[in-house]
Amino acid sequence: MRSIQEISVVLASSAPWRSSILTQLGIPHQCKAPTFEEPTFSQGDPVKFIESMAYEKAKSLTENFPDSLIIAADQLVLFEDHLLGKPKTSENALKQLTMLNGNQHQIVTAVAILFQGEVRIGHEKAWLEMRTFSEHELLNYIKTDQPLDCAGSYKIESLGGSLFTKIQVQDLNTIIGLPGNLVINFIRDFGYSTLL
Repeated sequence: MRSIQEISVVLASSAPWRSSILTQLGIPHQCKAPTFEEPTFSQGDPVKFIESMAYEKAKSLTENFPDSLIIAADQLVLFEDHLLGKPKTSENALKQLTMLNGNQHQIVTAVAILFQGEVRIGHEKAWLEMRTFSEHELLNYIKTDQPLDCAGSYKIESLGGSLFTKIQVQDLNTIIGLPGNLVINFIRDFGYSTLL
């Protein structure tokens, strides 16, 4: 086992919360936005779709970082038959939160790591049950937390944590957007340790 400090690590994301997770895990890295344009999910297996999105994000940086270990992640929110993406607008955020209001939903977060021609891909799931809120409360939440770039329209690492009465997950970072347990497992599988 060798130290992760010995290699270059690139996070294929511009999301500060994902970078923060890697820092907490002791993984020095640089951030680079992927050049991959994500298609909209239309049909098929949503878990396979989200894993392929993580893979394509990582793959999009291999040409510019051929010797680096590249980490990418993607996330989706599932409620019944609905797949919820990033709302982009306050109106869409209210629609999503109204749908989730008082109900249980699922988050799937996929991770892909590419290094020296090898690939590791996996995912983690979380189940969350939202409290019941008035529309006024939801509007105030959106105004305060501005979760417009978050699938499901909430930030669990911020005020969004107060929205839920029950959360079932192996790794809380799955909800934030990068399951640390998978990242560490894959890095160790490549022969590197964050503790050396």
